[in-house]
Amino acid sequence: MRKLIYMGCLLLGALGGSLLLAQAHSELRLDEIRYGKLKYAGFHLKTTKTIQVTAYGGGVPDHGRRRRKMMYDPSGMFAYGWIINTETRDVVWKMTVDNTDEDPLSRFGRKFKGEINLPAGDYEVYFYARKPYLHWISDGFFSLGKFLDMLIRGDEDWDELEARLKLVIRGVDQVFTDEHVRNVIRQKQKAAVVSITDLGNSDYRQQGFSLTRGGEFRVYGIGEAFHGDEFDYGWIVTADSDRKVWEMVEESSEHAGGAIKNRVWRETLYLTPGSYWVYYITDDSHSPERWNANPPSDPFYWGITIEGVPGRFDPTSVKKLSVAAITPIVELTRLGSDEYVESRFRLKKPMRVRILAVGEGEDGEMYDYGWIVDDRTGQKVWEMTYARTTHAGGARKNRAVDEVITLQPGSYTVYFVTDGSHAFRDWNARPPYNPTRWGITIFPADPHEIPPSAVEVSAPAERTEDEPVLVSLVKVRNDEHRKKILTLDQPTRIRIYVIGEGDWDEMYDYAWIENRETGEIVWEMSYEDTRWAGGARKNRKVNKVITLPAGEYMVHYVTDDSHAYRSWNADPPDDASHYGITIYRMKTKGETK
Repeated sequence: MRKLIYMGCLLLGALGGSLLLAQAHSELRLDEIRYGKLKYAGFHLKTTKTIQVTAYGGGVPDHGRRRRKMMYDPSGMFAYGWIINTETRDVVWKMTVDNTDEDPLSRFGRKFKGEINLPAGDYEVYFYARKPYLHWISDGFFSLGKFLDMLIRGDEDWDELEARLKLVIRGVDQVFTDEHVRNVIRQKQKAAVVSITDLGNSDYRQQGFSLTRGGEFRVYGIGEAFHGDEFDYGWIVTADSDRKVWEMVEESSEHAGGAIKNRVWRETLYLTPGSYWVYYITDDSHSPERWNANPPSDPFYWGITIEGVPGRFDPTSVKKLSVAAITPIVELTRLGSDEYVESRFRLKKPMRVRILAVGEGEDGEMYDYGWIVDDRTGQKVWEMTYARTTHAGGARKNRAVDEVITLQPGSYTVYFVTDGSHAFRDWNARPPYNPTRWGITIFPADPHEIPPSAVEVSAPAERTEDEPVLVSLVKVRNDEHRKKILTLDQPTRIRIYVIGEGDWDEMYDYAWIENRETGEIVWEMSYEDTRWAGGARKNRKVNKVITLPAGEYMVHYVTDDSHAYRSWNADPPDDASHYGITIYRMKTKGETK
């Protein structure tokens, strides 16, 4: 029996050891530290007490000449430990050049030995080390002599320093493993209203929530910013109008520990009832995936977290944001660089529609923009011009349109085009407040008044208007010569609709019609008969009605080696899907559909 009890105790001890190092232990030790790796653990104090800390790290005295460099840590350390309070996330102790002593046997070694008095509670302990940049150890300036000295010495100094790195804390009541610490943090983040963390480089995240009652909320954000530029940061907008509620801008931040570019935001907001989107974006370097400089003091909260203030908000009023109840008629969004997209819809009755478009424009000109074309006439009925846009948040070149227009019954094609830079997931400046809307979305202005049967949405296709199509040579690409026979049994009025390329009185992509029997050209697209077709000025179109005698004709359309359907070298025409020639038979008087 005594043997069974002993074995049971061993088993329980093994199971418990996966979460706690040992309840009886009074020493926390971080050693075997490697460059570029974050090491951490935790401890608990039952009462206010004094703990003993012994640590060995690396640093260089700071004379203040390097503070303007974003990579530099003002503490002067490049291998160091620190302690934060688990509940408040505040740093309660950290190794710095000022509170450590120089090791006379090492070029960069720093030692700490002392006592720290802390109140009861849970704490997290971290240690991080990396080889310093050359300017750190050369008084802020490049030194050829010191550079050659480093080459000669090789990695000997760094290997020796790495082997001595450690942090030992004695006098604690309970020690937690790194797994336990990480689980506690994850549970706290999971309980938050929103927590966008565990981010990597070139990351983009979005979470939403709704409130049935207003209340106070704490925003805790950690990111990267320097000299007025934000690189990793988040923001909050209203879901219905994209109105900015809060944003991580450098001037409202404080140093977050580690490299000077690490910034922290702490703010309490009162949020009214409604729905909200929360965004966070990172650039291509310096994140929990891989730090390229010293990390912040609270590395696992890199991102944005929103928590309700106890007693000042109603937890039952908070819900995860569901998909919007209004179903768009057309949604061409999340568009990247060098995209050209289109979608077609038909209205069976007059309808007021809301157009929401977000794109890029500067100095009166749009680069990423949309437009709507009436399929029957080929005329543009709406266009995203710079004059009708407002700032969409982020960089000033982010432009947005949010307006309501009335469309008559008929078929319409919606287009959106982007240039080679600054688009969804490819930003070269700060994105708009709602980057997922980059593109164009069309909603019913009042969905409660419009039955679903009033709208038909389909993929782009040839027109199906009332005029019968006799010839359709469209979506013509570069270096093509398309032909089609047109047979007329009697004299017929036809409408010729052509889009091509031309300038300076010369056409490069154009059409003509010839009589097959005589070889005579009975109609040809000449520059003087064209009008601007939208987009680049060289986009030209003809919309002309003529009468042809009975007979057999050959319709031609030819393109050169550049600027044609889906191979544009400049802005495409408004009705790009009809690049080419379409011939319609005009109805005679009294003819019905």
